[in-house]
Amino acid sequence: MATIPGGDFADRLVGTGRGDHILGGGGDDAIAGGGGKDFIDGGDGHDWINGGSGDDTIYGGTGSDRIVGGSGEDKIFGGDDADYINGGSGDDQVDGGEGDDWLNGGAGDDTVVGGLGNDDITGGNGDDRLSGGEGNDALRGGNGDDQLQGGDGDDFMSGGRGDDLLAGGAGNDVLWGNQGSDTFVFAGGGGQDVIMDFDEGEDIVQIAKNINGLDITTADDVASHVTDVNGNAVIDFGNGDQITLVGVSAADVQANPSAFFVIG
Repeated sequence: MATIPGGDFADRLVGTGRGDHILGGGGDDAIAGGGGKDFIDGGDGHDWINGGSGDDTIYGGTGSDRIVGGSGEDKIFGGDDADYINGGSGDDQVDGGEGDDWLNGGAGDDTVVGGLGNDDITGGNGDDRLSGGEGNDALRGGNGDDQLQGGDGDDFMSGGRGDDLLAGGAGNDVLWGNQGSDTFVFAGGGGQDVIMDFDEGEDIVQIAKNINGLDITTADDVASHVTDVNGNAVIDFGNGDQITLVGVSAADVQANPSAFFVIG
């Protein structure tokens, strides 16, 4: 293991391949960890960082950084400003921090958090957990059985292939389950969400019990809150909270609520 420090200018730093501490310091640095379990801190500046092989811990620091985790189970933190992060292969943990970030977990079962800002988040292959945090985010699960949490803001969410769970959170969200048996989660304070591709017999909407103080404990209790708006089923829970099922008949929902809803 070696400690490899940078200075206040644009440095080119390369690890020894044996698990290093690499500190970029100031300036727009280019850092390559190589093999081994590295700790890399880009510091100030717009840095380019590649962790290489090994289970690395990487901090981008201040500045708009470009970070690639490489192979291994990496922990990557973007820090301030708008960062580009690709976890690479392995089960990675990625946190964009502040700024409008572009985040991709890559292959593996990844956990990706957008943080502050309007983030673009992709899980990639694997069973991923994506969280938008604050801001108007775009979340795409990719292949695998993914969990997508929109958080605050007006989010766009797409599950991709697999049996996904999508929870828009606060804000007016647009949700696509795509292929697979998907679960859409809705609770009080969820705003006005639109589910674009609900597939009866495959998908389900999970509604919080007694949402907004309403007497809703079974799927049948939801039927009285369903109306038709321009050929779409709209479920209104009061307090500005509603779900629109695009292309779904309100009459079909009212006739068989248990095919559409579960309470929990």
